[in-house]
Amino acid sequence: MDLTGFPGGQAAAFCITYAVGYAGYRIFKFLRVPNPGLLGSMMLTGVLSATGYYPVFPVDVVSFVAKTSTGIMLGRQIDRQTMRKIRSMLRPVLVQLVGMLAISFLCGWTLYATCRSHGISLSTAMISGTAGGIAEMMIFGLSVNADVGVVAFVQIFRIVLFLALLPWIAIIAAKLGVPRSPALDSKIVAERPETSLKVRKFSGRDWGLLLLCAFAGAGAANGLGVPAGAMLGGMIACGLLALKLDKKYTCAVRVRTLTQIGLGLALGHQIDARILDQLRILLLPTLLVTLVMLTGSVLLAILLYRTSHTGDLLTCLLCTAPAGLSQIAIYSEEVGADSLTAALFHSVRMFGIILFYPWIIMPLLS
Repeated sequence: MDLTGFPGGQAAAFCITYAVGYAGYRIFKFLRVPNPGLLGSMMLTGVLSATGYYPVFPVDVVSFVAKTSTGIMLGRQIDRQTMRKIRSMLRPVLVQLVGMLAISFLCGWTLYATCRSHGISLSTAMISGTAGGIAEMMIFGLSVNADVGVVAFVQIFRIVLFLALLPWIAIIAAKLGVPRSPALDSKIVAERPETSLKVRKFSGRDWGLLLLCAFAGAGAANGLGVPAGAMLGGMIACGLLALKLDKKYTCAVRVRTLTQIGLGLALGHQIDARILDQLRILLLPTLLVTLVMLTGSVLLAILLYRTSHTGDLLTCLLCTAPAGLSQIAIYSEEVGADSLTAALFHSVRMFGIILFYPWIIMPLLS
C-alpha cells in the first residue's frame, strides 16, 4: 500500500500500520501469549507483508528507534548492586553462563541439522535455538537476515512449554531436593537489606543525557557493524551512564509496550509467504530442540546444586530454566524459591547471550 503520493502519506501509512500492530497486541494480550506487544504486532503486520498490503513508510527508522529503546530498557538492570551480587557468586554465575551458551549452540545446530533440507538457513537455526529473550534474539536475527517468523515460532514454543512445565519442576524438586543451608540463608538475608536502601533516581536532566548517550551509542555500534548494534550500543551506553551517576532509572510499562509494538512492525515487514510455508515443517524439530534444551538445563541445574552453594535444587532449576526473566522471578516468589538468586542468574544469562553469542556464531555465518 503506497500512500506517498498524498500529503502526509508516510505519516498516515505509519499510523495505519501501528494501529494494526496495536490491534495484534490487544488480541495476543487477551489470549495471554508471552510478550504480546512484540509478537501480536509482528503477526498481524506480517499478514499485511505476506499478502503485499504492507504500507510504505521509513521502516528502518522505526526499527532503529525501537532497537535503541530496547537497549535503554535492558541497560536499566545494570547498576552497582547487580555488580556486587555477581561478584559474590562469580563462579556459579559463570558456570551457568558458559553452560547456557553451550546448550544454545547445541540446540541451534540440532535445529539446522533437522531442517536444512527444508530451506532453514544456518543463521535462522542458530538464533532460533538460543536461550535468549524473544525480542533480543529477533533483533539479532534482523541484523543477519534470518527468517524472523521462524525465530519467533521456535522461541514462543520454547517459552510456553517451559512455563507449562514449571509447576511440575517444583513438584519434582520438592521430592528430590534438600533444604537450603543456614549459611546460604544468612548470606541472602545479609544481601537483601541493600534493596531497601534509598535509591537515587534520574532527574529530567539525567534523562536527557541518557537519551543522548543511548542514541549515540546505538549509532556508533551500528556504524562499526556490531551485531544487533543499536540494541547493544544503547544498552551499554545507558548501563555505563547509570553506573557513572550511581543512579537508577525505570521505564513505564506503557513505554515498553509501545516500543515492542514498534519493533513488531519492523519484524512483520520481514515476513513473507515463504516463511509462513516453512512453519508447517517446524513443529517436530522444534519439539526436539526444546527437549534437548530441557535436558541440558536440568543437567546444568544438578551440576550447580552439587558443586556450589547456589541454593536448593528448586532454586538451581529455576536459575537454569530458559524462560523469561519476569516469569521466573514471579514464579520463584510463588513457590518459595530464592527469587533474588534466580533473577540474578537470568539477568547474567540474558546479558551474556546478547553480548557473546553473536561473536561465537558469526564466524559460522560468514
